[in-house]
Amino acid sequence: MKKIVTYLIQTVSVLVMMLAFACGTIAFAELGYSALLVFSFGYAFAFLSMYVIFILHELGHAFCGYLTGYRLVAFGLGNFLLTKRSGRLHLSRTAVIKNVGAQYIALKENESDQRIILMLSGGLIVHLCLILLAILFGFLTTNWYFAGTWICLNLSLLLFNALPVGITDGAKIWELLQQPENTKYAYLMLRHSAQTLIAPQEYDLKNFVMSVDEDVRGSFAESVQTLQGLVFILDDNIELAKQQFQSVLEKTDNPMSKTSSQLYLLQIALMEGDNKKAEEYASIRGVKSFLSIKTADMQVIQAWYQFKVKKDVVQTHKAMKIARQKMNSSRMLRDEKSYYQNWLAELEKELTEGV
Repeated sequence: MKKIVTYLIQTVSVLVMMLAFACGTIAFAELGYSALLVFSFGYAFAFLSMYVIFILHELGHAFCGYLTGYRLVAFGLGNFLLTKRSGRLHLSRTAVIKNVGAQYIALKENESDQRIILMLSGGLIVHLCLILLAILFGFLTTNWYFAGTWICLNLSLLLFNALPVGITDGAKIWELLQQPENTKYAYLMLRHSAQTLIAPQEYDLKNFVMSVDEDVRGSFAESVQTLQGLVFILDDNIELAKQQFQSVLEKTDNPMSKTSSQLYLLQIALMEGDNKKAEEYASIRGVKSFLSIKTADMQVIQAWYQFKVKKDVVQTHKAMKIARQKMNSSRMLRDEKSYYQNWLAELEKELTEGV
């Protein structure tokens, strides 16, 4: 029943988004433009409005975070990220999470503060406020098609983000309401994300893991368990790592937790020489998406996959080249970077000896 309701709300969200673009087109048609300009201006207006709303959504998180004592670390839109380091802002391209429209990362000194839920609610509050403002604009101007574009865009994004599934704001809020003890894992993941942006080479990944009880559920706890599994890999405790990721897979219904576990199980299969299992994991859609991310760690895994399983030397060298180029700019902590540098060097040695 839960899946049916989720699919229904997602379908409504998509339909409302389509209606937003239709409203944008009709709005310019009423102004007397030609058919070509109507579609061009209408769709451009809807697209630009959507990106403005993405920014306002993240600003909503930032404002609620500011009210509850959060310190801004990064603010991003698409592939661009504004990072605050040593009191100065730095603009860079990023691939922290692929296909995410916008992102806000902040730190909190008091990690027992349950008002993290207010910060997470900031984006949803913005959508509600924008819907009310658009309705007010419609009444004041009687131009309901322009207002309708913003009403529908915000309603669509509100419905999608409020869903208590996946990696949405609604899912995170629901998790912390149901399991307030998961707040400590949420703050730990915030610190991890922040450190990878501020000064990644000052800490090891093992500084951002803690013990998680087996019966604990939720994406925040699963993210900590995934990091623990990766620490096992870095320490060459392969069997423990495999058990950790398989345990997460068995209990999770979160797509990000599932894909991350499958990705690292692919890495383990490559290390163990189990090409059949590696091919099985690499064929999963989410894992494919991760392997296309141009960061050093993902491209090293990609290179080993092309070399071991696909036997494609050209693609192997291509992935290795990207990995070398991105080694100093990818968001890896000190022990992660050292590990993937060594694994890349090992592959380069095997290729040289093979030739």
